[in-house]
Amino acid sequence: MAPSPTSSDSDGPTGPTDHDAALRQPHLNRMRGWRVRPEGDESLAFLNDAFRRDVARPFRQLGAVVQVWAELVPAELAGQTRLEGLSRGTLSVSVTSSAALYELDRRLRGGLERQLVVRHRGAALRRVKLRLVAGATPPGRGG
Repeated sequence: MAPSPTSSDSDGPTGPTDHDAALRQPHLNRMRGWRVRPEGDESLAFLNDAFRRDVARPFRQLGAVVQVWAELVPAELAGQTRLEGLSRGTLSVSVTSSAALYELDRRLRGGLERQLVVRHRGAALRRVKLRLVAGATPPGRGG
């Protein structure tokens, strides 16, 4: 039986022949696909820091406040509010009606603000700032 052209017997004095390399090339290309990681797309990498600063961090900070807010603020008032942000210890809350603003302000002055500060475990929360947003639709109300 004659040796096959892909066997090591066909290797010349300096190594495999061109024919052997051509037969091994498809296998090597498949292996590269599995073993070599493609380079990452750096075209939008500049957005990573901005995203973390402007979206991810505030979302994490407000996530803890949202739970405490939902527990302590009555549902009929919470439905007319939107937590806007937490900056330098001040929680900014927009309210859709002046009646809800008055009621929420009264409750905050009556001890609700202190309860929020004590129960909140995340970033420092020292005070709550309310503002009336005319014509705004609270979350979950359609619009």
